[in-house]
Amino acid sequence: MRRTDTLYAAALGLAGIIWIANGLTGLGAADGTREFYLMASVFILAHVLVLVGLAGLLHRGVVGGSHWARAGLYLAMVARIVFIAAEVALLIRGYEQEFVLLPIAALGTAVGMTIAGIAAVRESRWKGWARFTPLAMGAYPFLFMFPFAVTTGERPDLAVSLWGLTFVGIAAGFIRQPASASEVSPLTAS
Repeated sequence: MRRTDTLYAAALGLAGIIWIANGLTGLGAADGTREFYLMASVFILAHVLVLVGLAGLLHRGVVGGSHWARAGLYLAMVARIVFIAAEVALLIRGYEQEFVLLPIAALGTAVGMTIAGIAAVRESRWKGWARFTPLAMGAYPFLFMFPFAVTTGERPDLAVSLWGLTFVGIAAGFIRQPASASEVSPLTAS
């Protein structure tokens, strides 16, 4: 396994573990409390790690080199930057009520990763179950988070927390799929 693949796997694996633990323990924190500020700070770290992992998917060409594949990953990466900005804003505001940046960032990530995930499945650069992991990250919010939020008007804390499992899945893909000399990064392809 390439050293960079180890970095991407570690970033996503750690992001997933942090995401799940922080979500399960911190999402219910009352606004303005020490726990609230800790939760937002820890999520910033998780978002940065996910961003590194998504850059790895792009760098390694896992989703393929098509315009749609790259556009999907870029959208997901921009959404992660919006997530980071939103968490910083939460730290400044001290409360989460009526804060629209987080759902916008989640939707951007979901749409981007669904597009990139479909490309990953079609391109089959990763084999077996691993090629479905980017699509799982994109589809998860549409299946488990958004329907609950729309029907109840509330954030589904457990579903949000378990989204981190899809990050761990992609990390396992980096570990499972050895780099091949024939792969060409879309960043360096002409």
